[in-house]
Amino acid sequence: MITVIADDITGAAEIAGVCLRYGLKVTFGIDSVPEAKCDVCVISTDSRSATELEAYRTHYGLAKTIFRDTETVVFKKCDSALRGYVLTELSAILDVKKFTKVLLQAANPLSGRCIRDGIYMVGNEKIENTAFARDPDFPADVSEVQKLLVCRSPRYNHITEFHTGYISALPATGLTIPDCSSVEELSNCANLSDVDTLLCGSAAFFEQVLLKTGKTLEATIQPASIISSDFLLVSGSTQSASRCAVDGQSGNNCPIVSFPESLLQVKSGKGDIETFAEELSKIWAINKRLNLTISENKISFPGSSTILKQRMALIVKQLVQKCEIKELFIEGGATTCSILDLLNWKTLIPVEELSPGVVRMEIEGLPDIHLTIKPGSYSWPESLTALFS
Repeated sequence: MITVIADDITGAAEIAGVCLRYGLKVTFGIDSVPEAKCDVCVISTDSRSATELEAYRTHYGLAKTIFRDTETVVFKKCDSALRGYVLTELSAILDVKKFTKVLLQAANPLSGRCIRDGIYMVGNEKIENTAFARDPDFPADVSEVQKLLVCRSPRYNHITEFHTGYISALPATGLTIPDCSSVEELSNCANLSDVDTLLCGSAAFFEQVLLKTGKTLEATIQPASIISSDFLLVSGSTQSASRCAVDGQSGNNCPIVSFPESLLQVKSGKGDIETFAEELSKIWAINKRLNLTISENKISFPGSSTILKQRMALIVKQLVQKCEIKELFIEGGATTCSILDLLNWKTLIPVEELSPGVVRMEIEGLPDIHLTIKPGSYSWPESLTALFS
């Protein structure tokens, strides 16, 4: 069995999608190890939105459970742009099980995200010269992968030995981040590992690890499911690809509604949320579809990201309770986690990968509603953008 620990829910779902693509049985737990037997066990955390100490404690606790109860290969899923507390979370796992070496490969060459001479590149640009430099939580101020990782884990990182550049064989100790600019090199990275290696990286790297372990021999074609037109689309991300997708959805069949001014301020009363949710439920009752966004403009006040995310979750919870929504679409990992936590949806069953990173799931105990999520930096597939318009 393979166990994957992800630092956000969309990354976990992306891994689950890879498993579905190859016909593997996958279970999906939120902040816990699922009990069902499977080929791949995916554990979603929200540690990228937490403090560094909370991220360490979360991964330490999960590692204690995983290595106590199971014989498993562990893969630490990290963001392909290395956002989050990657070294801190790896340190937590290493404090539980003493792997002698760590192999980290965040690259996804098919998306233009590569590592060359130890420098993270997006297309032909250093990551510090791209939109990732303006990330509100983990801005890419440097492009050297080692420096990028170290500056993001300043307090609870125990890893001090790094190897970057061209790597033909893993050093006996330390963390290795090989150069990677092609799928072939990605495959070569997977072949570097052995039983004493803790693996970490992107979903693209995980796919190569699957192929190496022999868990997948032949891709299977998933039957297309029927997606209901009674849906709520929650646009919680501010990433440019996501924003453009929402701006392009101007069809009359799907109303696009943003937060009122009263909910875009530092302080807002509970009555404001209930009033807005009631207005939305009336709109949904007429159209049986709704695209809910925060704002077309950038909203910034102290703690705005957390506060707006919490307000969105409260509104969505009320809509789910008031309306017979059959399909819930959410973009943005932090937004998704906030909503699922408030709804107390803890166990998800991945059923279909609609496109890489976009996964449709059932909610345990709620057979009448499906959840589809995606990272904010990814685009919705054409089949869904047609539905949304």
